[in-house]
Amino acid sequence: MTTRQALVLRTRSSGVGIAVGLVVALLGWEIAARALAATNDQADRVLPSLVTIADRGFLGLGHYYSGGLGVAASGDGSIVSSFAALFYNGLVTTGRVAVGLVLAIVFGIVLGLLVAAVRSVRLSVSGVAELMRMLPALAMAPLFTLWFGATSTASVVFIVFGAAFIVLIAVVNAVANLAPHVTEYPRTLGVSTLRLYSRVVLPAILPELRGPLVFAGLVAWTSVLASEMYGLQSGLGWMLNDTLRFSQIDRMFVVAVAFSALALVTMKLLGAAVNRATRWNA
Repeated sequence: MTTRQALVLRTRSSGVGIAVGLVVALLGWEIAARALAATNDQADRVLPSLVTIADRGFLGLGHYYSGGLGVAASGDGSIVSSFAALFYNGLVTTGRVAVGLVLAIVFGIVLGLLVAAVRSVRLSVSGVAELMRMLPALAMAPLFTLWFGATSTASVVFIVFGAAFIVLIAVVNAVANLAPHVTEYPRTLGVSTLRLYSRVVLPAILPELRGPLVFAGLVAWTSVLASEMYGLQSGLGWMLNDTLRFSQIDRMFVVAVAFSALALVTMKLLGAAVNRATRWNA
């Protein structure tokens, strides 16, 4: 079996595994909901059935839509307004993640290469990067809201804070793991440091960065969730916080599924992008 065939096989198996896992989780939820309903009159408030989630939970999301996108604001819980609420707030959250993640990746790669290439930068940054990586990032979300206000800027900066140092540490480690001849041979040909790291080192470390970049994508989504739950008035995190505040488990389930689906798509796209950029390594 060729490397490419093995990659396709692994990808298909992963997709099947996700589908099977989803079906098992939904069946487990429904069985537990029915068992609880048989003994508790308030079961729908604690563990609603899938029918209740699809009906009352999904339609209740229409209350989170304030109008726009060609759809009038409505509090009647219509299907259109519910879809519009999920789409609009999902788009807002995805936009924050996209901007923050791109900035985090660029910042992490550039600073990581500088740390690897310049000794003075390495001495001044390495310790700080390790310290920042150990901080409980999610617990600092309220601090960023205090600094930047309840705005998208706070979310984006918090995402950069959470994800950039993961990329930075990964880049430094990947450069350290390169075989010596990868950098020594170009230097004997008179290649400048800038050209060496941009044209030789960066492409060479990309295969090793696949896992950290995907993990950074996951961190970006958890960061935006934490950020949106503190004062912001838009986004899936805001919706999730509101449903939790009023114990609306049915609505919370729908928002959580949408959030998880978008996070999964982001990680798949990141992995595919790195695979495409490293086709030479297949």
